[in-house]
Amino acid sequence: MSNKTAQMKQEALSIHKKLQSLDAEEVKAAMGEYLNLVDRFYQENEHLMTPQQYEAAKKDYEYFMRLIALAGEYRKEG
Repeated sequence: MSNKTAQMKQEALSIHKKLQSLDAEEVKAAMGEYLNLVDRFYQENEHLMTPQQYEAAKKDYEYFMRLIALAGEYRKEG
């Protein structure tokens, strides 16, 4: 897994913890961070993702984590 991919994975894990908060404001802020992270990931990996995958990743954290893992594997092999 590349450094960028590993960093994004760490960011996603950190955001996920915030999304579990009981504080609505913290969850709202974390959701904004998450969407920014998905946007950044898509911009850096547009050649690996379809627009449909991008849209799905914005709504599904687990799916996004799988995309990060796939991108890491692609970079490792490529």
